[in-house]
Amino acid sequence: MLPVKRKLGFVLLMIFSLFMIHPAEAAVDPVEDIREMVTPEFMTYTSGSLRPVKDDYGITDTEDVQLGEGHPYYIVSSEFLKSSSADGEHTSDDIFEHGGYLFVMEENGKPVGNVDVTKENGAWSVFKLSSGTGPVEAIIDARQQSAAAPDTKLIYDQALGLLGISQNEKYVQTAGEPKLSSAQEIDIQSLGNQLIQHYQESRKLPPGSAGGRLFPSDSTNVHGKYYTVGPVIFAGFAIIGAAIMLLAHRWSS
Repeated sequence: MLPVKRKLGFVLLMIFSLFMIHPAEAAVDPVEDIREMVTPEFMTYTSGSLRPVKDDYGITDTEDVQLGEGHPYYIVSSEFLKSSSADGEHTSDDIFEHGGYLFVMEENGKPVGNVDVTKENGAWSVFKLSSGTGPVEAIIDARQQSAAAPDTKLIYDQALGLLGISQNEKYVQTAGEPKLSSAQEIDIQSLGNQLIQHYQESRKLPPGSAGGRLFPSDSTNVHGKYYTVGPVIFAGFAIIGAAIMLLAHRWSS
């Protein structure tokens, strides 16, 4: 039998270890896993609703269409817009939150459009299929630059006209025309100020933007808070168990 002090020390060590557990779901899910999850649903589009509009995408045979490269994308956080001021300090992590995944839609290796994948009711699913080369170029650019700069984020917020790359606390518009600024490159601080001013002037979120089109659970910050509950509960039980052991020892002595 271990002495009571050693038992208590072991319990406290376990409690400390549980609090140090990093919530697994706080990280963005691997792209390949998401592709595998949504491929069966995507195939229902290629064999169904995509056929009548294949000419709009420049597709010859929808049976040859597949999901190509993909990358997580980020949108402007509704919480940032609601709780920040235009004269504050803003970073990329403050402004953007994980919105979903953007995949290249291709026919025999040729890009013909893109697929927007978001989470609804706890499951990843195809939100929409779109034509156009802008998002495809942004996906490829983000994937290439991520290897050299880990802080690279693909920004894809249609309501605000943002389609580009966030990197080294700068935002670069890689495709399309930005609605908030005529500059193709802008520092994150200035971008954040413009976003807040835009929000304050309208007093409401643009239709389809962060917090409107996507569910709150899509934020990786919310995932982190949710999955932290488990270790806290276990730690609580461990504390109760330690207290019971001490009381039992006192009663037996």
